[in-house]
Amino acid sequence: MSFMGQCKQKVTMATDDAGLTKQQLQELLAPALDKEGSRVEDVAVRYLTKPGDNYGSTMLSVDVTLAPGPRTLHLVAKMLPKSAVMKEWFKCEVTVRKEMDLYLLVSPVFERIQRECHVPKDKFLDVFPVCYAARTSSKGASAPVDETSIIVQENLKVQGFECGDRLTGLDLAHCELVVDRLARFHATAVAIKIKRPEEFKETVLRAATPVAIGPPDMDAMKPLQTLPEYESMKSRIDTAVSKGVKMYNQTNSKQLREPFATITHLDLWTNNIMFRYEPGSSREKPTSLKLVDFQVTGYDSPARDLLFFLYSSAKLEVLSGQYDHLVKLYHASFVDCLQILGCDSTPFSFEAFLKELEASASMVLWQVVFMLIPITTAPEDAVSTDSMSLDDMKSAHKVSPVFTSRARKIISDFASRNWI
Repeated sequence: MSFMGQCKQKVTMATDDAGLTKQQLQELLAPALDKEGSRVEDVAVRYLTKPGDNYGSTMLSVDVTLAPGPRTLHLVAKMLPKSAVMKEWFKCEVTVRKEMDLYLLVSPVFERIQRECHVPKDKFLDVFPVCYAARTSSKGASAPVDETSIIVQENLKVQGFECGDRLTGLDLAHCELVVDRLARFHATAVAIKIKRPEEFKETVLRAATPVAIGPPDMDAMKPLQTLPEYESMKSRIDTAVSKGVKMYNQTNSKQLREPFATITHLDLWTNNIMFRYEPGSSREKPTSLKLVDFQVTGYDSPARDLLFFLYSSAKLEVLSGQYDHLVKLYHASFVDCLQILGCDSTPFSFEAFLKELEASASMVLWQVVFMLIPITTAPEDAVSTDSMSLDDMKSAHKVSPVFTSRARKIISDFASRNWI
């Protein structure tokens, strides 16, 4: 479900084939272009992602030539997936609106509260791509989501942002940056909840409308049966997974844990995080990042995002040697953000956060294992989802050595903490 993949296919298409024309882009971008007296002169559209990088949408690279000038806007257009199964599975009638609300409502209120509280530059949360235009339908804002729905944003790759390697995972420097920014993302929403409850309901909660994409079931956990540990821990694993599946299927009605409950990304893995580095530097230490693909945002425990990110995306040696450090870093950044935004951090103790991690473990277990199959599928083995059926989706990916090593680490760590 990555918002932006790592590579563009070299196939160039006609804009009509992509569902994007010069006139449509002129209409979409008009509010921004009219202010500067520009118009769309030409459009070039290409597929942005390749099979295995994206499931919940069709991603296009859109280069718009403006006149007078000329100058070029490098954009990304996010549209509905082509497959009917993917449209249903990803509940596009809900998730499209949620993502639009994130960019049009949540991003501005996040920026506003930080500026009003004079958040220092080095701690200012700037993780959302610029959104140029968004619509649910060409028929108007009140019309149901249809094939003409679109979100148009800046192309982060042109600005030097790039994803990490989903097969090898992220090293400590990358994980530290993600954990710090993730904590501030969660804490900023909590601060809005505490200080501006009505605004919180009108913005953050709208983008966090609960939705269960799926279907999650025990069948999706069959890859666990390939692990050497499965037979000896079958009862414990199956019980934990069953609990997680049940919790997920009750997404729309489950009781939320306070005070930590906040907006959560719920799909935070390597392909949904883009890093930027100093020009000409090595890729060892990123200077900034952007979070992308907010289709399935929820109102939940921040522990879900943290655990899912670490066990889906951190290098195994980072998990082995730096897990405690990263959890403490997350909590310290969370508390620091609350304090900067003028909130009492007393209810958010480290001991209370450890209980959040434990309470979220079962949900995270099934989610990580379910997502590890596509995450660890080699690019050459990935298949297009354009016309994929549900049965195709379940059998499209192979259990790889990368999956086995990462899944074994998850089972080992969760068992050692008595989470399963």
